[in-house]
Amino acid sequence: MKMGLIDAFRMEFDFCWDTETWFLPLERTLEGVGSREASWEPPGGGNTIWQTVKHLNVYNALLIRQMNDATSGKGLSVENASFGDIGGPVDPKWKSTFEMDTFGDSGDPTDSEKWKEVVTETHLICENVRKSLAKVDESHMQEELAGILARQILHNAYHIGQIVFIRKQQGSWPKERE
Repeated sequence: MKMGLIDAFRMEFDFCWDTETWFLPLERTLEGVGSREASWEPPGGGNTIWQTVKHLNVYNALLIRQMNDATSGKGLSVENASFGDIGGPVDPKWKSTFEMDTFGDSGDPTDSEKWKEVVTETHLICENVRKSLAKVDESHMQEELAGILARQILHNAYHIGQIVFIRKQQGSWPKERE
């Protein structure tokens, strides 16, 4: 069986979401994380796990809209822009996306229900990304959508690594994982 570009993107998204390979997927990195660990601020600054997960939720929800627009024949709109061109100055059409606060507040260590809502939203969004990817076929793989998918998958993997690092800093990373 020949693997097409969209098949590779589906596989890579699975690796980022719930299929363990040589790096851990997001689902595994969040196992055992409660509101206290999720809102813990790294020494010297940086985002919390809570903020990082909310940030991923924003961009993965945006990705769903972009894929749905592409498969419905609407094309990719400026309002649904995600990321800019790599290696060049930011195109003005991406400006509003970059100005959004996609991380939000650091989270409340005592609000375990709110943290559970964020994680539930993450699961829902990731399953909807998977469903949207299932609708895309090679005929919908125009260059812009391929670029968006490639960058978003790398973006997810990058932040998953950050979450692992934060958990190691705070001492909540399982010893048997090291």
